[in-house]
Amino acid sequence: MAVKRTTIAKPKPLSERQEQTIVIGWIAAQFPWLINHTIYIMNEKRCSVHVGAMLNKQGRLPGASDLFIAYPTKDYTGLFIEMKSLKGKPTPAQLCFIDRMNRVGYYACVCYGAEQAIETIKNYLSETLLKK
Repeated sequence: MAVKRTTIAKPKPLSERQEQTIVIGWIAAQFPWLINHTIYIMNEKRCSVHVGAMLNKQGRLPGASDLFIAYPTKDYTGLFIEMKSLKGKPTPAQLCFIDRMNRVGYYACVCYGAEQAIETIKNYLSETLLKK
């Protein structure tokens, strides 16, 4: 009797939104006080021309990072995180935004996946948390 071989499918990689949801859940669980300082910047590109024009008039900024942690440390005014999936790639506008924010006293970076974003947040807060 022949043995039937089965193929185990590789897990589908997580999307940027899924990775970001993990990060927000981690912040809420590990640092409940910090969730009130964490802002999702809804800067979606996929919309109609009319809606896009309206959002631009309301202050949408091309390239703005996905997450902002409005909590200063000794060295930085706040933390901007541009979330990407493990295979994602930042746009030139996103890299320009990150550069501008870094030049004016924020810590801004691209994080590939939830794990890297969580490590970035831990490192950002480490000095502040030691003082609490």
